[in-house]
Amino acid sequence: MTSSHAMNITPLAQLALLFSTLLLPGTQALLAPTTPDAGSALNLTFDPWTRTLTWACDTAAGNVTVTSCTVTSREAGIHRRVSPFGCRCWFRRMMALHHGVTLDVNGTVGGAAAHWRLSFVNEGAAGSGAENLTCEIRAARFLSCAWREGPAAPADVRYSLRVLNSTGHDVARCMADPGDDVITQCIANDLSLLGSEAYLVVTGRSGAGPVRFLDDVVATKALERLDPPRDVTASCNSSHCTVSWAPPSTWASLTARDFQFEVQWQSAEPGSTPRKVLVVEETRLAFPSPAPHGGHKVKVRAGDTRMKHWGEWSPAHPLEAEDTRVPGALLYAVTACAVLLCALALGVTCRRFEVTRRLFPPIPGIRDKVSDDVRVNPETLRKDLLQP
Repeated sequence: MTSSHAMNITPLAQLALLFSTLLLPGTQALLAPTTPDAGSALNLTFDPWTRTLTWACDTAAGNVTVTSCTVTSREAGIHRRVSPFGCRCWFRRMMALHHGVTLDVNGTVGGAAAHWRLSFVNEGAAGSGAENLTCEIRAARFLSCAWREGPAAPADVRYSLRVLNSTGHDVARCMADPGDDVITQCIANDLSLLGSEAYLVVTGRSGAGPVRFLDDVVATKALERLDPPRDVTASCNSSHCTVSWAPPSTWASLTARDFQFEVQWQSAEPGSTPRKVLVVEETRLAFPSPAPHGGHKVKVRAGDTRMKHWGEWSPAHPLEAEDTRVPGALLYAVTACAVLLCALALGVTCRRFEVTRRLFPPIPGIRDKVSDDVRVNPETLRKDLLQP
């Protein structure tokens, strides 16, 4: 049986792990330094956790001067040379060691050139160690690692995972207690100490003997799996459709140029071919409305242009043309408002005319006593007025 554990590093947990490592025999889950090379006058010792090669400063060989140290692994493609500091050489860059490495020391003894060699071997039976170690950063906040039990692992094997940053500090640690099921998955919720690179190592312990370890050095940006884009919306009219979204939250610092998006829409009919469009440095896409209208769905996913991998698709959103017809209730309301406004305008106009007439009544005309007399004949009046 296998199980999964959550990884959280606290000062109390670190202290407990330290005591369990030091005091309990047969439960050591750390990589052990090599034993001093008795055949070498320098008594070389290599500590894989710190990547430090040390030797005895006072040797029987006499006046020894070390000029350089080299670590080599043909299987892992490692070949690095560093200069000594005191009686040690420190290989600054992290490296995978489960294939084993060869350490060479060059120097002089009494002025004559000399060379010493030490082999670091991954002890344990073949197939006893974990296999297929994979880690992912999910939801921009936790690290999930999983591996497979070795095909030749002992029945009582117990695996442990340790994650270190480039400075050698613990990011997370996961150990199985005696009697627990074999763990093959761990989750770390605190990534505050995780840097640009991480050293991952799965060690094993068994009462039957040594168990091989499995390690890897990874760029943390390559571990992140992007979530689907946020706030995806889709709308269409009679001619075009528009899809918009927001970039997903990320653990690594990404700019707009680091994102790329893929938009896919497809008809719900069986056997239909999806259409995809790549969008770079934009969070919006407009395209002609698919025909026939209705029955299409669209989804969006995000990718990192530098790592060349894609995140998960967003949920599918229906891609339907908007109804451009005016609802009957809205048309009735608009008509009623127009009639009401006309009635109000007419009422205001009539009342204004009445008020104006009261304030400014018409001026009465001047009455002509002669022409306005009904008893006077107008024709006779005109003749009388025309006579000289």
